Amino acid sequence: MQPVVVLLVLLAGLGCRAVEVKRPRGVSLSNRSFYDETKPFTCLDGSRTIPFDRVNDDYCDCVDGTDEPGTAACSNGKFHCTNPGFKPQYIPSSRVNDGICDCCDTTDEYNSGAHCQNTCREMGRKEREELEKKAEMAREGMLLKQKFIEEARKGREEKQVQLQELVEKRQSVQAEVDVLRTEKEAAEKPETEAKDAHKAEWEERRDAEKLAMEKKRALEVFTELDQDSDGMLSTPELLAHTELDSDGDGSLSDKEALDLLGGSYSVNSATFIDSVWPQMKEKFKSESDVPPLPPVEEGTESHPEIQPEEEEEDDDVVEGEEEEEEDDDSDEDHRAPPSKSPTEEVEMPPYDEVTQALIDTAQVARNKYDEAEKSLREIEDTIRNLEKEISLNFGSHGEFSYLYGQCYELSTSEYIYRLCPFNRVTQKPKVGGSETNLGSWGFWSGPENDRFSTMKYEQGTACWQGPNRSTQVKLYCGKETVVTSTSEPSRCEYLMEFFTPAACHQPVDIPQEEHDEL
Repeated sequence: MQPVVVLLVLLAGLGCRAVEVKRPRGVSLSNRSFYDETKPFTCLDGSRTIPFDRVNDDYCDCVDGTDEPGTAACSNGKFHCTNPGFKPQYIPSSRVNDGICDCCDTTDEYNSGAHCQNTCREMGRKEREELEKKAEMAREGMLLKQKFIEEARKGREEKQVQLQELVEKRQSVQAEVDVLRTEKEAAEKPETEAKDAHKAEWEERRDAEKLAMEKKRALEVFTELDQDSDGMLSTPELLAHTELDSDGDGSLSDKEALDLLGGSYSVNSATFIDSVWPQMKEKFKSESDVPPLPPVEEGTESHPEIQPEEEEEDDDVVEGEEEEEEDDDSDEDHRAPPSKSPTEEVEMPPYDEVTQALIDTAQVARNKYDEAEKSLREIEDTIRNLEKEISLNFGSHGEFSYLYGQCYELSTSEYIYRLCPFNRVTQKPKVGGSETNLGSWGFWSGPENDRFSTMKYEQGTACWQGPNRSTQVKLYCGKETVVTSTSEPSRCEYLMEFFTPAACHQPVDIPQEEHDEL
């Protein structure tokens, strides 16, 4: 059996004193009662009892390895490092005497010849300094947290009062809207009747004018086609108008002309206007609509595609001729403008004074109604926003309410991440590309004993052939409110670290030297 070693135990308090406690090597003080050298040893799993001198004899007798806490004999054994001045710890027994110092108190290398230094007190000092910094941060954070809690309490009370006032105001505004709607409808009825009457009268007059113009045009065409001016239009008089061809051969035959006149050899103007003109007006081309070809001098070939050069003006122009040309231009300028086509749209004339007065009255009523309805919508939007904010869980004492409506950004080499607490998380490339939704506010997802330590944002933009993006936000105590890191541990699942005073807790007292075996 290996000799029993004497370990030092440090007591927390104003002073520390060493106490010698006899126990087998690698056994923690809490398990000392199981290792009584005056009695046989029973494996801690209860599977076997062996003589005590077989404990730490470098041979594994127990299945659970508990008979060899201080040697490397059992592959599943555990060696306890007392580490006075620092935190005790367990290491696998396989690391005992392997030449590498795993315990800061060097007790795991008692027989390897390794030159180890006891660093427990230095490590304990550094850890206590770090814990003190965190404790100081927690204390400062708690001051801010208490301020947030008080502001949240006052803000919630104010919002509840505001909500009640808006609900009452909504009722009065709704009543006003109902009255103004009735007045508006009453004013719009005579307005609509007057506008409809004005439009109907104009349409009737417009249609009559169109019909008169159509008949006038038809009569003009009849006169043009009636070459012998006998008051009758015959089929031979139509044959020159090849554009009226119906079979597509480029010419108008006697039969086609006869069919066009309804089977009659000739028709009078009345029949032409009523029956023939409606069939041919889309195709008919008047001779006056075709510009005349330029005259060709005798002995000169005609080349329509070549434009002749303009002749130089004769310097010896007779003054009278010049005046005559100017007179011609003057006559042309004073010609009557061409009449509008029957198909040309004519704008409706302005309303008369009585109709316009009804329109103005109705418009005033509409403006009042629209203004009141807009005010009602704004009140209802504010009520919905207040109800939503009041219904949100801002922590056990409302400490996280100051985050509502705020956004915090983190810039990386490629993206700008934006966290808007209780709203959503987004990612936007720094160069080009649109914003991607990484999740909308879902719920608090921390463990049962620390529920408000984690936020869950879900149902973000769907990944390509994958799930919708989601983000988990881990909250840590900090004097400032800031996003410190973001990562994607799993595809389409993001992780953020978010520091805020609202996540701070009252720090516990830090002992001068931590030790779990005092």
